[in-house]
Amino acid sequence: MNYKKIAKDNYKKFAFIDGNQHIASEYALITILKLIEDFNVKSILEVGLGIGSISDTVFKYAKINNKVIDYAGTEANDFCLQALKSNVDDYNAIDLYDAIADVKQDKKYDFIIVDGSDASLKQIAAFCNSNTIIFVEGYRGSQVDSLKEIFPNYKHVEIASSYKNPKYGPFPSENWSGGGQLIFTNPNFYRKIYWFKEKVNSFLNRRLRKFKK
Repeated sequence: MNYKKIAKDNYKKFAFIDGNQHIASEYALITILKLIEDFNVKSILEVGLGIGSISDTVFKYAKINNKVIDYAGTEANDFCLQALKSNVDDYNAIDLYDAIADVKQDKKYDFIIVDGSDASLKQIAAFCNSNTIIFVEGYRGSQVDSLKEIFPNYKHVEIASSYKNPKYGPFPSENWSGGGQLIFTNPNFYRKIYWFKEKVNSFLNRRLRKFKK
């Protein structure tokens, strides 16, 4: 099963779960799994687990593809903490913390997903290795600006889709499916090429939108 189908199927699952108004978009889930596959990600830190749409999707992808991914995440909201237990099949595999400031600093992560607010976001550099990728779900401008200040050698691209939200989801179907912000913290040559391709792809997707209105 390819990552697009896994992402779409799990988006449908979370589209009908209480608290769905804050889940990641279908396109964001597709993008996250694509990055995991393209960069052979083996460890993830998610800032703001919410009700578990991203973590559950990643675990399903890993299981289907016989991959082992270490997963840590932060969440302090009581409703979300209870929802995670019932929504994420591999809930017990998550190293769960209240906030970034509480995460063990002896661990580095290949991939950091920002899907919520955290006053200690500027401490995130402590958990990055030389090749860490960051994906900010949606359009969280202030968080992206904070991350850019931390990583002076960054390459950033806004990931944009070319299709609208599916009608079965919680988001208006007349709006474009949201993507997110991809940041390479310290890109090597390959990551710079990847960044450039994503810039071109997002540019073309925005052009396509004009023909699909």
